[in-house]
Amino acid sequence: MRKNTLVASKLCAIAIGAMLLAPSAWAFRCNSYVIDAGMPKFEVLRKCGQPSNKEQRIDRRIVRVRVPAPAGPNVPLGGQVEVEREVQVQVEEWIYNFGPNQFMQLLVFEDGRLMSVKDIGYGS
Repeated sequence: MRKNTLVASKLCAIAIGAMLLAPSAWAFRCNSYVIDAGMPKFEVLRKCGQPSNKEQRIDRRIVRVRVPAPAGPNVPLGGQVEVEREVQVQVEEWIYNFGPNQFMQLLVFEDGRLMSVKDIGYGS
């Protein structure tokens, strides 16, 4: 019984260590800088240089916002209602290709801010 507990403890420690050392799904290193979610485009460009590929598009999304309620006899002072609005979001996808020994990185920006980073396989 004690042997099984020791083995389980060692495996758990190894798994936790691997998770701590593994790169996160939202960050990577570029020229010794850590690039992670929330960074503005200009900062990523300054730290990493031009990407191998850039694509951009406009997405339309429905968002819910609170606005002042129209005046009326049954509306409390300062009342609000929730309405849906369509907004346009500028989306850019950048690919960095660091060569055949490293993973390429797909960066997704929305309105100029880095939203996600994804490994997309080894470069060329």
